[in-house]
Amino acid sequence: MVRNEQDWLGFVVVYTAARLGLLLSLVLLGAFSGAVLFPSVITFLPYSMIDVKNFFAEPTVKSVIATLVICLFYAWVFYDDARKHTAYEEWSLTNILIVLILIGVLYFIPAIFRDSFNEEGKGEIFYKVLYYPAGWVIRAVGDNYLIGVLVSISVMLGTALGAYIISYRSYVKKHPVLLGRNRQIAADDGVGNEGADEDE
Repeated sequence: MVRNEQDWLGFVVVYTAARLGLLLSLVLLGAFSGAVLFPSVITFLPYSMIDVKNFFAEPTVKSVIATLVICLFYAWVFYDDARKHTAYEEWSLTNILIVLILIGVLYFIPAIFRDSFNEEGKGEIFYKVLYYPAGWVIRAVGDNYLIGVLVSISVMLGTALGAYIISYRSYVKKHPVLLGRNRQIAADDGVGNEGADEDE
């Protein structure tokens, strides 16, 4: 747990920037995987599997693949983060929620201005890549761009949060002494430890 306001602010800013940068990198990887890599691999399937090839060539399916790639990598990173935070007694569900909300807001903001850029004929490629993982959701909600992007962000960040909580609980079960220490630190700081309360 971050003990004072300056340390807390520094943690939130640095951690948010690092994980937002990672998300943007994973978006590029996901877009490449869905639009280029996976379709290329599918071409090696025999002609008798033409229906399968056509299925995986669908834009919606390629977008789902991109989302899965991002979720898998992001979940793995946050799972590892939770283990480290718990081991160093820096676990705080509040901090992670704040970080994820900030990441979500910062990632969502460009979507608000998409129509303005499109009217001028600019930013088309930028938006296609940045929100490529949201394509399947956008189509599912009747081409409502903002809702689709928002749901897509929620899926990715929700996966990260779930992995973080699962990792914390798993680590505490293996090292139960940490749960008592976290509670003691919370009591000393006068702040409730959310993670500790959840395991009771």
